[in-house]
Amino acid sequence: MILAAASLLASKPHPTDSDIDQSMTNICRCGTYDHIRRAVHRAAEIQAEHAARDGHA
Repeated sequence: MILAAASLLASKPHPTDSDIDQSMTNICRCGTYDHIRRAVHRAAEIQAEHAARDGHA
């Protein structure tokens, strides 16, 4: 899931919930998809903050 999230953020820096759902094709029985979705959104925010700080916005 981490690699799928990294790949998604590389191609779509600001993914929608739908984008996340479509890219996370790994089957997870833990039932934490909402947490995973939130984590991907947070990673996108951090990525954007770093880009802005480094002048790559």
